Amino acid sequence: MSTWIQSSSSSSSHGSSTEGSSSSENKNTNGNDVHHVGIDLTVIDGSEEEKINCDDECGIISTNSSYSDISSNGGGYYDRYSRFQWTQNNKRYTIFTTNNFKVALSFCMWFATYMFMGILGGSVAYMHFPRTDAEFPKTLPDFGYDVIPYSCPRIPHVPHGNVQSCVLFILYSIVIAGVIVRWRPRIHPTTKAITWGGDGRLIIQELFHLNCLIFLTRTTTVGLTGLPQPNPKCTVIQHLPVTYDNALKFVMGRGFPPHACGDLIYSGHVGCTLVCMAVLHRNGFLRNRIARVLVWAVAIVGIYFTISCRSHYSVDVMLAFYFGYFLPEWYYSRSDGKKDGRVSRWIRWLEVRPEDLEMHHSDDKQSNFSKRQINEVNLYEKYAYAINV
Repeated sequence: MSTWIQSSSSSSSHGSSTEGSSSSENKNTNGNDVHHVGIDLTVIDGSEEEKINCDDECGIISTNSSYSDISSNGGGYYDRYSRFQWTQNNKRYTIFTTNNFKVALSFCMWFATYMFMGILGGSVAYMHFPRTDAEFPKTLPDFGYDVIPYSCPRIPHVPHGNVQSCVLFILYSIVIAGVIVRWRPRIHPTTKAITWGGDGRLIIQELFHLNCLIFLTRTTTVGLTGLPQPNPKCTVIQHLPVTYDNALKFVMGRGFPPHACGDLIYSGHVGCTLVCMAVLHRNGFLRNRIARVLVWAVAIVGIYFTISCRSHYSVDVMLAFYFGYFLPEWYYSRSDGKKDGRVSRWIRWLEVRPEDLEMHHSDDKQSNFSKRQINEVNLYEKYAYAINV
């Protein structure tokens, strides 16, 4: 784009004329020469069709453009400048927002239920399982143990040091990577509607909430019936009876995450693995067939070693499949509004959906952006008029 400046001079000739102008020198009524100077603003504009090769001539160039350079498709300089100013003045991606507070609340719920499961679930189960003086665990008859031989390679620098914990860490990492990629939405510059992403908060909330359901349901089952623990790694501590205080120190007092023995029904590792798979399927991370096969193969490896390491009986793994399927089904039916009630309304209030991040609703055509755009047009027209006077 370019603007025109009129200036008077007493000389009869003045250099070269500007490109594209109909006349470079005109005589006014007083005999003075009037020169039209075109100021090149294409570098500021940035549009490809208006860029000119600077090897030939840059600086005194004129192009056909209006004063405001407001185009109908929103591609002009002042259109983009107005959008930039609107974005700077109306940023909502700050830390202390209602949406981020809801995500933090979901995380607090996840942490609280996890600790609750360790205090009232794992500690009670550790105190409750039968003690024996045998050198090896006296396991119950189990078809899974008959088919799958004992094998439990220890992985260093991993909590619990087993394969199933490493698998669960991988699945959590995949979900978190997807959350990071889809955290910020792509917003249409005019309608302010989200065109892609923006559901990162919702994805991590789904993972937190489903884990909460796993932790709460497992707390109600893991300590009710004390079963003989089948894990050879727990043989050393299965000889002496313990009190609840001793069990609490053993489970909760050795760092995070809590460590326990005898917490069997049902398998938390398998339940959380299936919850991760439900979240990945729900949010479209496994649409690619190769990715789906690879991730499911990793999950199956973790489930296999849950039995192979003798961390759980086969019935614990089977029950985890039931909970891992029906808990997401129960949760998503309320999250989608298919079921009504106080719990459903509370879930939908807590979740941060992409439409909650939209700057403006689509029916608000005359938004702050439109008003700011009009103000920019008026301001520039006044400025252009002042130059031409």
